[in-house]
Amino acid sequence: MYSKWNSETLYQPAASQIPPGQHSSRQMTQRLKNLEDQMELLIKLMECNNQLLRSIEEQQNRVCTAGGGSVIVRM
Repeated sequence: MYSKWNSETLYQPAASQIPPGQHSSRQMTQRLKNLEDQMELLIKLMECNNQLLRSIEEQQNRVCTAGGGSVIVRM
């Protein structure tokens, strides 16, 4: 999953490395779009992580009984 994302990510020189006057509005727009895409990916990954944590918490709160049922334990 990450290897695909890393292979598609374009790394461009930092703004301090580009001589003054070399910035075009197209380059800046593309950089902003790339940042937006990376932020969207980060948000999606955080949401998946939160769902996983909720699932783990639910599993930890269940105690199996000898009869095969489960009891929800509140802390």
